[in-house]
Amino acid sequence: MQRRGRGKKRPIVRDAANHRIETLYSLSISTAIKGDLTLARRYLKLARGIGMRYTVRIPPDMKRMTCNGCMTPLIPGLTARNRTRNGNTIITCLECGKIKRYRIKRSDQDEKV
Repeated sequence: MQRRGRGKKRPIVRDAANHRIETLYSLSISTAIKGDLTLARRYLKLARGIGMRYTVRIPPDMKRMTCNGCMTPLIPGLTARNRTRNGNTIITCLECGKIKRYRIKRSDQDEKV
């Protein structure tokens, strides 16, 4: 009997999965703005599950909008606090307190000055 593995997914299936992930992320943000965080978390969990099921990477900008601790969409001023310090962007989740740090890339003009 053939061993089951990840295998190759067809491009049509991967495109459909990407579209579903983008739709779920936008729904998550809109429901979080309206105030229903439990439904927003559910949308993000579904998007993550689709990404794992079809082995599709979630884009980095969408990944940065999600708290890895409590799966809450990170919306500045509502569910997240954004700070800039020493060339880093520090994003703090206001629901669970988890902290994410990202390096800010410097442009060529900043290095010359």
